[in-house]
Amino acid sequence: MKSKNIPNILSVIRILLVGVFIYTFFFVSEYVALVVFLLAGATDVIDGYLARRNNWITNIGKILDPVADKLMQCTALVCLYIKEMIPLWFVIPFFVKELFTLIMGFIVLNRRSVVVVSKWYGKATVCLFYATIALSVLISDYLSGNVLLTVVVYTPAVVCAALTLGAYIKHYAGLKNQKSAKTKSEKKAETADAVENN
Repeated sequence: MKSKNIPNILSVIRILLVGVFIYTFFFVSEYVALVVFLLAGATDVIDGYLARRNNWITNIGKILDPVADKLMQCTALVCLYIKEMIPLWFVIPFFVKELFTLIMGFIVLNRRSVVVVSKWYGKATVCLFYATIALSVLISDYLSGNVLLTVVVYTPAVVCAALTLGAYIKHYAGLKNQKSAKTKSEKKAETADAVENN
């Protein structure tokens, strides 16, 4: 086994943990499911660290990593919402953010000249998301029916997700403008070469 495939293997494990999370959440214990969820988060941190530190970046890894992340996070959202452990107004912003970043990430990957880099605000949002999900499970009895505590627990993550989504939209719009400007400059260069050749 090549060392550079270790991050990819961890991503595959994270995808497999999605099924384990669903099973343990509904048929074993919400607390056991939380451990699985946090374990998946740990593999995300480890594979990202190894990939960047050792330059173990592969094309398949660029696809597996975000798919594994979004799949686990969206699964957790759906499961907790089904059991009424999180409010809908927490679910929707994160679903929108995750779907947008996943779709735009794949679009950017098709541009060989663009390097996909994780932004600090994206990482901060993910950390806050995991912390909020953990709290949702650990203090679910206290959150039930307590409007004030619900607002206090979920609002920071929702605001962070909204700000992150706005930042990503601005970032991807900037990449699009760069591509447009590059295309125009290339066309000008081609026109100038044609004139010179004539």
